[in-house]
Amino acid sequence: MTTAGVPDVTVVVAVYNTMPYLTECLNSLVDQSIGLDRLQVVAVDDGSTDGSAKELARFATLHPGVFTVITQANSGGPAAPSNRGLDAATGRYVFFVGSDDYLGTEALERMVGAADEHGTDVVVGKMVGVNGRWVPQAVFERTRHDATLRNCPLPWALSNTKLFRRALIEEHGLRYPEDLPILSDQPFTLEACFRAAGISILADYDYYYAVRRGDEGNVTYRGNLEDRLAGTERIMRLTERFTHTTDERYGLNRRHLTTEMSHVLGAGLLKAGPETAERIVTRARPLLADFATDALLGRLPLQDRVHLMLAKAGAADALLAALRFEDEHGTDPDALPLRFADGRAHIAYPFVGDPDFADVAAQVDRTAQVLRSLGGSAALVPGGTPALQVTASSPHADYQDLVTGSSLEWVRVSKGEGGPGGSTPAVRFTADGGGVRLAARVPLDGLLPYAPGKWSLRLHLATATGPHRVAVTAVSGTATLRVRRGARFLRLTATAQPDGLLTLVISPIRLSRIIAQRLRRLRAIGRK
Repeated sequence: MTTAGVPDVTVVVAVYNTMPYLTECLNSLVDQSIGLDRLQVVAVDDGSTDGSAKELARFATLHPGVFTVITQANSGGPAAPSNRGLDAATGRYVFFVGSDDYLGTEALERMVGAADEHGTDVVVGKMVGVNGRWVPQAVFERTRHDATLRNCPLPWALSNTKLFRRALIEEHGLRYPEDLPILSDQPFTLEACFRAAGISILADYDYYYAVRRGDEGNVTYRGNLEDRLAGTERIMRLTERFTHTTDERYGLNRRHLTTEMSHVLGAGLLKAGPETAERIVTRARPLLADFATDALLGRLPLQDRVHLMLAKAGAADALLAALRFEDEHGTDPDALPLRFADGRAHIAYPFVGDPDFADVAAQVDRTAQVLRSLGGSAALVPGGTPALQVTASSPHADYQDLVTGSSLEWVRVSKGEGGPGGSTPAVRFTADGGGVRLAARVPLDGLLPYAPGKWSLRLHLATATGPHRVAVTAVSGTATLRVRRGARFLRLTATAQPDGLLTLVISPIRLSRIIAQRLRRLRAIGRK
């Protein structure tokens, strides 16, 4: 639906020192299948010093009437040049492209066609990364024309590299916040998506190629922590304006807590220094108090949760100490050193044991995981007194500090009834390299009168956190044993069940079968 004299789409390009990437970007625009007669390019040079201005002038000369080039002094970020581009735009739609990125040949034609056909105000074309540039892909799982910020992963793809209906932009006076050196595109995009009558997501073509520059000079990678925090604050406050419930904000805020906020409160604070860290934590604290609910924090990765909880408490020093601990020991929660005290095991963060941070320490409590680290096996031991030998080990040398008592229990599988009381010994722990080893020899004499039947062996440990059951996860060595009790012959078979419990099956052997087996052996001997 082309209107005479009005281009279908204005492409706004904010430019600052992006040679030689700028050339590929501009070539991808003039090669668009939509045709130059339906296209306006507004390129705003934000005080480049690398020859970008000269390249823009060259393209304007080659394609008169298509390119509008605006030159201004450097503004310190992409917001001001993007706004100047919007002011000069005349197209029915506006598309923003990074001057170091480029478009697929059919990108604009396909996006304008989708917006016209479906009446959507925002069109999100599939993006792909170039040179290792990470681009979120979940939002591009399928093409759809009913997308919202609530029904799909669109909150994870809030860059401005989208097609916007210009009437929507002008009706609501949407512009980029020029006081934000970075992340200025996200408040713009977010408000446009909140206000849009419809949003299309197109996953049928590679529309946008996001390039990671060799010098990592993309604006995405620039900006200090305080600038990033300011942008995150603006985004989350905007979300608050357009939503009404905590649940409604969850999907939107989770993205910014796990990415921008987690970055701000992450390892970079160590390089920023104590004074900057104090300012950042002070500024982040009210934002976290308003948006970082317990439910939302509980779904974040462990390190992010710890950092945000300490910042929410205003504890800049404790946060820096936690970051130093991670810098020394790594960030894999399963590989961090542990602190054993008072019957519990915690990751040994410096704040553990400080009553002021008990709620944060609860997040790094690893008692249950350590208790589950005790894996074992069992074997039947023949002899005059048949027995079951149970062994288990844990890599944690302090495992036994968590255990206040132990016992073994037989339970009949079919009836759930207990076996003979007092027939199973308490287990004992011994050092085993850097860990601990458990060993118990369980006589079976007391159990045999209950035969036949199927029994499970349960190893119970009493701990400060309550009773804990250890699964005997394998059978090693002898798994079948035949024993005689008076005139009775019994077969004992040990197996490990899928749930980890050891099962001992006691079954009678008929005398006639034993005689037949012995006769077969005698005949075999005679033939030799």
